[in-house]
Amino acid sequence: MFQRSLRVRLLLPVLALVLIAVIASTFVLATTEASRIRDDADASISRQTTALQSLLSVTRSIMLDQVKSSMRLLRTESDRLGTPSAGAAVDVLGHQANDLQFGSTRQANHFDLVDQVTQISGGTATIFSRSGNDFIRIATNVKKDDGSRAVGTQLDPNGPVIANIRKDTNFYGVVDILGSPYVTGYEPIYNAGNSSVIGIWYVGYKTDLDSLDRVISQSSVLNSGFVALFDSKGKLRFHSKTGATQAPEAMDTIVKQNPGDWVITKQDVPGWGFTLVAAYPKSDVDGQIHRQSMWIAGFGLLICVLLLALQSALIWSRVLKPVQRLTAVADELSLGKWDNTIEEVNLKDEIGTLARAIARLSNSVRLAMERLSKR
Repeated sequence: MFQRSLRVRLLLPVLALVLIAVIASTFVLATTEASRIRDDADASISRQTTALQSLLSVTRSIMLDQVKSSMRLLRTESDRLGTPSAGAAVDVLGHQANDLQFGSTRQANHFDLVDQVTQISGGTATIFSRSGNDFIRIATNVKKDDGSRAVGTQLDPNGPVIANIRKDTNFYGVVDILGSPYVTGYEPIYNAGNSSVIGIWYVGYKTDLDSLDRVISQSSVLNSGFVALFDSKGKLRFHSKTGATQAPEAMDTIVKQNPGDWVITKQDVPGWGFTLVAAYPKSDVDGQIHRQSMWIAGFGLLICVLLLALQSALIWSRVLKPVQRLTAVADELSLGKWDNTIEEVNLKDEIGTLARAIARLSNSVRLAMERLSKR
């Protein structure tokens, strides 16, 4: 019965077309939305990383100016004591190292020079003495984790500084000292007699990156993404704390394993040896696309229902209702009742044509019946 309904047969093509339009629109809009979300994420990453790169660059530039000023002071105070020369082997906190003298002033286990410099200019200062191919801190105010002076410790033999020193060139930049990043300056100390390198002057400032930490901690990429800064040894230094992924261990694993379901962007930070990482899971994009698709499909279905309701109302008022009235007239005509008023004859469409045909038929039957009745 339902399938035989004229209304249903008229509405089904409309329903099919509307559903096709809704599905096609959902697909097209979802694809467009996916591209927009990815572009927005990339643009957000670009803005945030550019700002962080700029902040690090400015910080390094300012701190390098302090380092160079402090280095000039250290060298000036060393020159006042006298020319440098290598001394005898001494014990430095349980480590054997060659002493180093400026004039007659020994430096091993004596901290007046380095402390004097840092009292004036701040930061840290160190005198390294060469022992074979190694350079040992014999006077320093760089502190270890326990708060003691880091005398007897060795300059990293695999770090970026040693390569410059062995080439008799200065080094200015960011290095890791006992697990913390410092903006530093290293200059070789030459023996006045034969111009051989007998030690190193060092000054440096532990990086105060609180402002960077605040900026990174407020950074975000979509719902579950993050921004993180790794040092030259791959240690996670700072990370965002706004998204769903906040555990440092999880971030470290994601960056190192580079899973296929994450989009990961890495940038080197010039002059720092740091790596700036921005990452977000593809599921964030998929989730937003799914939500957008549901809204689009829901809105499309609502439009579909409204169109069908409007179409149904039009079919009833413009087609089915007049047809029902004409059907009733035809039934009464078959029963010999031909005095019916047919209002639909004024319609200018096919229904009106049918109504006028029935009206003519009714009139013909009435005339025929009147002639028969007169015989």
